[in-house]
Amino acid sequence: MSPTGRGAAAAANTPGTTSAGGGTRAWATRLVVVGIVLAAVNLRPAITSLGALLEEVRDGLGMSGSVAGLLTSVPPLCFAVFGVTAPRLARRFGPAAVVCAGMAAITAGLLVRPYVGTTAGFLAASALALMGIAVSNVLMPVIVKQWFPDRVGSMTGLYSMALALGTSLAAAVTVPLTDALGGSWRSGLAVWAAVAAAAVLPWLPLVRHRAG
Repeated sequence: MSPTGRGAAAAANTPGTTSAGGGTRAWATRLVVVGIVLAAVNLRPAITSLGALLEEVRDGLGMSGSVAGLLTSVPPLCFAVFGVTAPRLARRFGPAAVVCAGMAAITAGLLVRPYVGTTAGFLAASALALMGIAVSNVLMPVIVKQWFPDRVGSMTGLYSMALALGTSLAAAVTVPLTDALGGSWRSGLAVWAAVAAAAVLPWLPLVRHRAG
């Protein structure tokens, strides 16, 4: 194959590149940056927002101390169980599609869990959100290396900053948000579903672009 032919083949295999040229690559890259930041912001609020309102949740659901202790052990369990499936899912569907589905799972879990009315339902909805967190957490470095092979360090730093921001923000503002929303712990937890829903949006065009 001639050098020109090899260059064309390499370009065809570059994420986000099509016959439309650099313009397609540019918009896809911007979406990936936004998607990475928003996804990272949403990788901890499901946990830290619950920690801020755990006593209210226990009282509201009539949760025993032992069950509350079980609830605190669910995140590492879900990370271990669901995180190992992320590479296999990424090979089959693509990393962007799996992260998109992960953000959707976080959204659904955070939206449903305050209103299910039972401890078992609360645990199940929390597990759904944590499943989305687990697979997305594993695939973030993969996406960074795939899209930004020459900027892994800077993009990893950006991702880590967004992760820390989401962690601290949820811990700090969940209680004031709950008070501002009328004092209901259900509203205080459910509001984070809106943040997770925003993280789905940048990934949708990327998934559709890959499918096309």
